[in-house]
Amino acid sequence: MTIPAQENNLVLGTPGSGKTQVLLQRVAYLVQSCGISIKNIRIFVVTDVMEKFIRWEFESMGYPEETVTAFDYWCRFFYLNHISQDLPRIYINGRVDEKKTRYSVLDILKNNKNLQKNMKFVLVDDGQDMSIEAFEILSLAAQHITVFSDPHQNLSEETPSESFVRDMLKLNRRNFLLRRDFRCPHPVAQLASLFIDEDKFRQAYSSEVRSEQSMSEDPLCCIAQSEEHELNHLSEVVRQRQAMNEKVGIFVPTNSFVHRVAKVLKEHGIETEKAIPMDAQNVIHKSYDFGNDLPKITTYPMAKGLTFDSVLMPRLTENAFSKIPPFLRHRHLFMGITRASKWVYMSTVKGKECKEIHILKSAETDGHLTIFH
Repeated sequence: MTIPAQENNLVLGTPGSGKTQVLLQRVAYLVQSCGISIKNIRIFVVTDVMEKFIRWEFESMGYPEETVTAFDYWCRFFYLNHISQDLPRIYINGRVDEKKTRYSVLDILKNNKNLQKNMKFVLVDDGQDMSIEAFEILSLAAQHITVFSDPHQNLSEETPSESFVRDMLKLNRRNFLLRRDFRCPHPVAQLASLFIDEDKFRQAYSSEVRSEQSMSEDPLCCIAQSEEHELNHLSEVVRQRQAMNEKVGIFVPTNSFVHRVAKVLKEHGIETEKAIPMDAQNVIHKSYDFGNDLPKITTYPMAKGLTFDSVLMPRLTENAFSKIPPFLRHRHLFMGITRASKWVYMSTVKGKECKEIHILKSAETDGHLTIFH
């Protein structure tokens, strides 16, 4: 991405359009073509899972992994260095109160000019999921900001509008819009499009889907007779994809299902890694590494920005999705499907299917999915 180094930018793109890869290319351009030290560049992401994923990409580029940070972790570090050694905590579970931390950081930045503009180049991935106060903080703390965003796929009702971000960045011209072939093969992208609620966005997305059908596997959906049969078949699918030397991502609705699926797969002799957030003591349950070939199990929100050859989406039951707000259910499924660069497998249990089963049956009718029992 060769736009001038000294300008703020907003880059828009749908899932699979290459936002993260363009972000990495932007870093390479700043370092190699503009002569900017990597020490003066900071990449912010929303989750610690995405932080690990981009750090793995960074390692292959020869850049220091500390360049990439989850934004709330940076806020904690700033708070500890400039405000207090005691981070604000949520009384009920002992977790760090990220919102109070952000507001405290914002307040001191507003009132202390010596702390402003100390970061030279900041790049933000998945900016649509950043909070309003996060952009206010960045506008005070950074000299130059590039935000990569997909405004149609935010996973919160409290995230800022595109116009707000433009105002924060003081943009006077049009945004950059990524228009390119998506990573998803045609059958996968067509299936994903069925979970886009906005007609205009669905039409725009479908118009840019790759049309070639060569060597593409159709997505599959298994309707199992029981939860036990569903997870047994899932283990068979994981083995098949591993035999094909594919990287496998398994997405489920909640952390409890992450642990459940990992336990069952281990009982079937399949080792996995749980890509989950830190607990209340800020310690991950077990380390995970995107550089190895072990299947990764995570939740839909934590899967944002990740890419796998095959994506497996078990437990599409109404009970499993009951705690996900209605406006997010389709976005979770769309986002999960579009993490796949080759193939998607879904599964549910007969008589317990989630409400979205009618969309999957429609997809089968249209030839975008094969359902089997």
